[in-house]
Amino acid sequence: MLPAHIPNDEPNSRQERASANSGRAIDAASEPVPGYLDQDVSRFFYRWGGHLSATLVRVRSRFDGDLDQYLLYLVFLLSELQQTIAAGGQDRSFAPRRGLNALSLSDITQIPRETARRKLLALADRGFLVRDDQGLFVLGDRYGLDDFFRDLKPLFWDAVRVER
Repeated sequence: MLPAHIPNDEPNSRQERASANSGRAIDAASEPVPGYLDQDVSRFFYRWGGHLSATLVRVRSRFDGDLDQYLLYLVFLLSELQQTIAAGGQDRSFAPRRGLNALSLSDITQIPRETARRKLLALADRGFLVRDDQGLFVLGDRYGLDDFFRDLKPLFWDAVRVER
C-alpha cells in the first residue's frame, strides 16, 4: 500500500537549497514548485500516468503507431546521448556514429530478429535511420535528441508541478 504522503525533506528557503546543492547554481525555472513532495502519492501517480499515456500516444504517432519502432529508435538515441556525454558535450557532428545490426537490436529489445529487421528498414525508409555500407543502421536526422527531450519533458517537470 502506498503511503499517504511523501515526507518533505527539502530545504525550505532558497538559501538553504543553495547550501544543500554544494554551491551549484539554482535555476528557478527548472526548480520544482516548493511543496510538490507533499502531494498525495496516489494523485501524483495518477497525474504522471496521464502524462505517460499522452506522451506515448504522441510518440506513437511519430512512428506510424508502432511503439516497437520507437523502442528500436530509442536504442540509437540513447547510444548517441551516451557518446555525447563521453565527449564532454562537445559537438560530435563529424564523429562517426555507432552502427548496429538487427541481431544486436533484437537482443537488446527482445523483439524477434526478423521483426526488428523489418522495423529497422521501415525506420530507414522514413529517414529516422540510415543504413551504412556494411549494412549497419545508424541514427538519421529526422528525429534527434532535442525532439526526444521535448517529447519526454511532460514526464518530468510537468508531472511534479503542483496545481494552483
